[in-house]
Formats: sequence, structure tokens, C-alpha cells
Amino acid sequence: MHHTQPTRETLLAFSTELDRHAADVAALAGERQLDLPALGQGWYERLAAERDEPLHAAYQALHSAAYLGLAGGSTTALLLSAVAYALRVLAQREGHLCH
Repeated sequence: MHHTQPTRETLLAFSTELDRHAADVAALAGERQLDLPALGQGWYERLAAERDEPLHAAYQALHSAAYLGLAGGSTTALLLSAVAYALRVLAQREGHLCH
């Protein structure tokens, strides 16, 4: 996002794909019943509690998900879902993105 700002539609499309990947990871971990959107929202709200910066929260969650990989199964899925939620927050704030 160096010099360009993604559109609301792009952010929402990315969030949809992240939710799909999160569900796939949870399924591989044998955790199909998890309510990942609710869990992701809760985790995002914890990450953003001190600093209301969706992009920073998304980065932290994505970094953690990458570190855990598939070995972290349901936790990785939850963190991916948190990134998806952060992107939806960013989409709602279109025009106010910063890096």
C-alpha cells in the first residue's frame, strides 16, 4: 500500500478470502465447528483495545498466524479471521487509511 490505497471492494474481497482460508485451516485441524468470524472479531478487538489502528492489528495477527503455520491449526485460523475482520474495519473507514 505504498502509494496506492485499496478500494473498499478490494479490502472486502481480501477479507472474504482470508475467512475462507481460516475455515480451511480450522477444518484441517479438525475444528470445523469454530465460529471463526466471532472469534476473529474478539481477537481483533483485544489487539485494537489500546491503539485503534486496524492495519497494525491486522499486521500483528497475520505475523502471528504465519509464525504458527498449520501446526497451530485453530489458533492460526482464528488469527486469519482477525485479519479479515481488521480489513472489514478498514473498508468501513475507507479514506482514512494510513501506514
